[in-house]
Amino acid sequence: MKDIAVVIPVYNGAKLLADCVKSVCAAGKRISEIIIVDDGSTDETLQVAQRIKEDDPRVKVIHTDNHGSYMARTTGMKAARADYITAIDADDRYFSGCLDMLADLLEEYDADVAIGKLIETDHYDVKPVLDDPIITISTVEQMWPRIMKWKTQEFVCYINKLYKREILPDFVEADGICQGDDVLITCQTFLNVSKIVETAAPMYLYYQNPESLTRVGFGDHDLDVIRVWDKVVEIMRERRRNLLKMAQFNRWRTDFTMITRLVLVNDKESDYKYAGELKKWRRSLKEHWKELLAPHAMPRNRELLVIGFRFFYIPVKALLRLGRKFTKKETSVILHSGDKR
Repeated sequence: MKDIAVVIPVYNGAKLLADCVKSVCAAGKRISEIIIVDDGSTDETLQVAQRIKEDDPRVKVIHTDNHGSYMARTTGMKAARADYITAIDADDRYFSGCLDMLADLLEEYDADVAIGKLIETDHYDVKPVLDDPIITISTVEQMWPRIMKWKTQEFVCYINKLYKREILPDFVEADGICQGDDVLITCQTFLNVSKIVETAAPMYLYYQNPESLTRVGFGDHDLDVIRVWDKVVEIMRERRRNLLKMAQFNRWRTDFTMITRLVLVNDKESDYKYAGELKKWRRSLKEHWKELLAPHAMPRNRELLVIGFRFFYIPVKALLRLGRKFTKKETSVILHSGDKR
């Protein structure tokens, strides 16, 4: 029977790691490797990982300096020797038996990747609904628009997938990336994929951590996503030019997203610190706003915001900030990340 490796990249996750490993152990009998990659944590993460290793011979612990979640994740994936590989964030959880289920689907349908349903939640007490799940078979050409979020708002990332190890690429180096690493990993990996099997059965509990980088103020971590899409554009220009248009669209959309994030954070210190970057993002929006308004490329409310920022930036900025001041309502910008520090 073919075996499974699970990679757990972790940074300062001492309080979460044991429960995460427990959920991994319950996810399948085929699991032969649990690779914990400590990304230079400053808490007791490494000590917790070593204690877990003492109790379970399948556990391997890799300690590195702090290079960001992308490097931690790919380091673990490169170290894996099992037939199938996946990864989980330390604050997320698997549903019982889900990895064995995906491995069975890989073999039954002779696919390169198996995908399970991801459930986003702000608590762990979620019970899966186990109806007869719909099984979908698709080619990589059908999957690329979802991966690139081209005319769809689906959240497609690496964490709810089981891959054949043989299709994993030689991942590019990208030191320091803590946000958007899921995009970079998925885009590289799917260049080697032909056939995908997907099930509607719940697999992965994606915890919306209120302290994650995507939910705190604007900072250098936000700029990681720009680096990610620069890398993806470069990769597609070299290896898959038919996907270059989608990659470039996402790069321009990221500039728009950065403007939106900075406006909604409403922090004078951030305004000052990123004033130079803001000029670049606004210049990009001025050049590419028509491309961003391609039919069905983005939701209607974002299309209106593109127009507003393009032609009426100052008043639109003032209105958005005034609205937040009076409502005190947290505005969420969709900017998914595989790293939730």
